[in-house]
Amino acid sequence: MLALVITAVWAGVVEPAPSCSDAAPCGPDWGSMAQVGLAAGLLYWFVRLPELTLIAAPAVAAMVEWGKVPGADRMSHVANFAVLVALGFGWAAALERLAARSRQRRFAERAAGVRHRLPQPAGRLVRGTFPLAAGLVLCAVSAGAVLAGLSGIREDERHADRAVHITATVTHRGEETVRVRTDDERRLTVDAFYPEDYRVGSTVTVLEDASWRRLAAEPYDAFGWQLLALAAALPGLSFLTVGFLARRRAAALRRAPVPAL
Repeated sequence: MLALVITAVWAGVVEPAPSCSDAAPCGPDWGSMAQVGLAAGLLYWFVRLPELTLIAAPAVAAMVEWGKVPGADRMSHVANFAVLVALGFGWAAALERLAARSRQRRFAERAAGVRHRLPQPAGRLVRGTFPLAAGLVLCAVSAGAVLAGLSGIREDERHADRAVHITATVTHRGEETVRVRTDDERRLTVDAFYPEDYRVGSTVTVLEDASWRRLAAEPYDAFGWQLLALAAALPGLSFLTVGFLARRRAAALRRAPVPAL
């Protein structure tokens, strides 16, 4: 687990950050957000849910391999390889933990002299109900956040399709805005997520559709919706897995007589 934290931080530090431009606009990166979310979830799943680790670790490894940033240097490739190695060790450790559980269960079964069926439950509550219900609610919230983010992206694209492209010169940079002067001497203040990418005196393209305007290099950013989706999806997946395993184990105990020591 510690190896994954160290290598993931290293890979994030040395990965080149692409700058926004008209030729290569910035925008919501759903793949990277999913990769970060699964990597964060693995820190918990390694300890508590090795079953989920066996699925999530290969998924993160595939994202790391396929999501390499163009123009990355050798150090970035080495860091990504270190992340893959840490994921491989984590996956092998999770597999060994499950195998150890299976061995312990077989030892207990051989040591038991008698077997008995479990008594029928006194109430109607089925084991795993609460985690499954909570997981479904959280996953529904996550799906809603994803849909809201995609809706915002589509709305931004509709405005961009209707917008007039205006060439302007940057005259000032704020913390979250840039001030520009258009060719017809209008002065506009436009929101910017990365104002440091636009030096004073450089030329930018502003898209304008009535009162709506933005930089051509910075489409709608669904980062807030992405964070909400991750914040709901990670515990949602954990609850669903816990509930599913609880249901499966409860059903296994009642299928046949169980060993009694």
